[in-house]
Amino acid sequence: MSDQSFDQANSQLTDFPANPRITVVGAGAMGCYFGGMLIRAGQRVTLVDVNPAQIETINTRGLILDTDEGRSELKATAALAKDVDEAADLVVLFTKTLHTEAAMASIEHLLTPTTVVLSLQNGLGNAERISKYHDSASIAVGTTLVPADLQGPGHVVSHGPSSSRMMDTNTLHPKWVDALAALFNSAGLTTELDPDIHSVIWSKVAFNAAMNAICAVTGATPGRIGQVDAAVELARIVVHETVQAGKAKGISLDGTHIWQSVEMAMREHANHKPSMLQDIEHGRATEVDAINGAIVDAALQAGLDAPANRTLFQLVKLKELLTRD
Repeated sequence: MSDQSFDQANSQLTDFPANPRITVVGAGAMGCYFGGMLIRAGQRVTLVDVNPAQIETINTRGLILDTDEGRSELKATAALAKDVDEAADLVVLFTKTLHTEAAMASIEHLLTPTTVVLSLQNGLGNAERISKYHDSASIAVGTTLVPADLQGPGHVVSHGPSSSRMMDTNTLHPKWVDALAALFNSAGLTTELDPDIHSVIWSKVAFNAAMNAICAVTGATPGRIGQVDAAVELARIVVHETVQAGKAKGISLDGTHIWQSVEMAMREHANHKPSMLQDIEHGRATEVDAINGAIVDAALQAGLDAPANRTLFQLVKLKELLTRD
């Protein structure tokens, strides 16, 4: 995109509305949590999902959030993408990475030149997938650390500290990014803007490559992993391989900080089931391709090897196959 065309797009996005029309794509644990928090703060939110039964439950009963602040029961609107006809000012993507392009294609009719698309998805490559459908000048990416578990359709339990980081994918910090962060913070969704967001994303990928994949393969939660020296050492190796692959691609990563996050998960989220483990338990496809698989690919492109990540990738793929049979 030329500087002039970016300036034009940025100018259009300067007046990000104070009460935007928000579409949350993916009504799983994270989508329902973020959607519910925004609704609780008085925002207009439509949840988009592909599961008609889940949509009906949300429309009939609403969303239920069980958090450290207590229980909130919230009236909510959910629909299939094709049944939504109001353009979105903000789209928040919470689908799995493998569904990103299909999700974007399904909501293409909701996008305008001033729509902001925010990806808080796991894994690598989401911005590139989204940019096939929307101008990168109005795409934001980020990470979120929220221990959210789906107890049933539209019913989320989340206890413990949570936070998010985000920035526009071009890291130019247009004014609308400040408005986006303010919107989230006003809803109790603790958010920081980070100009080094791509390092943040890689750091979370390193964390997930260790915690998600090991938990998915073993069926154990982080607390149990932390009790086994061999599992802890495996997690260290996975993080190290990811840091080396990221650095080879020019991404600055702090291995010590990443490891501290892993230790915190073992300690403070001891009984939380990571999303990849939940997927295995329910016979669903995981995001291992965009996490451990993407790390292996990045390492190979740099002339490196990532054997621990490769083995975990292979084992998770095997678990996927076995749990679907």
